[in-house]
Amino acid sequence: MPDSPQVLDQASRFGSIRTPPGQQCPISPSSVHSGTPMMRYQEHSCTVDGAAWTMVWDCTRSTFDWYYEFDEVVIILEGSVRVTDCHGNTHTLNVGDAGYFPCGTTWLWEVDNYVRKVAFCHNTIPRGLRLPVRITRRLAREVQVRARKLPPLGRQLASWLQRVARIGRTTASVMLFGMPL
Repeated sequence: MPDSPQVLDQASRFGSIRTPPGQQCPISPSSVHSGTPMMRYQEHSCTVDGAAWTMVWDCTRSTFDWYYEFDEVVIILEGSVRVTDCHGNTHTLNVGDAGYFPCGTTWLWEVDNYVRKVAFCHNTIPRGLRLPVRITRRLAREVQVRARKLPPLGRQLASWLQRVARIGRTTASVMLFGMPL
């Protein structure tokens, strides 16, 4: 198996996407065009830096506007939905179809009966910070790869440095993006 970097102290997550979501996902009444949408979600996993996460979401019959505060890629697991962008372009998503909704856009969702999706969500990084973030991530991966080859004391030091770096990234994210992690 190729040498793939892994985050130390990060728990892996496994679960079934067939399990119905259990947490209510409220929507502003001003966004609803018709119906009484019952929306639920269940977070599956989240990256260490909190910038990306995966969840299962479902919704009953309704029509509503949905504003995307982050990039989202969806795969329809059950049911179908028609989505319309601000230019009037409509797409129907059925079981197995995927769709991408960019941060900052609003889409009209028309659920005729029921829809369940898995969503891969990602907070965008401002243009001026993309290169520093890429460099930081590359350095963190290098530390992880090299730490495996160190004696136990060196691995402990590398683990401690990674924790400090994670705290620094989290603090920087909160300060720059206002995101609690």
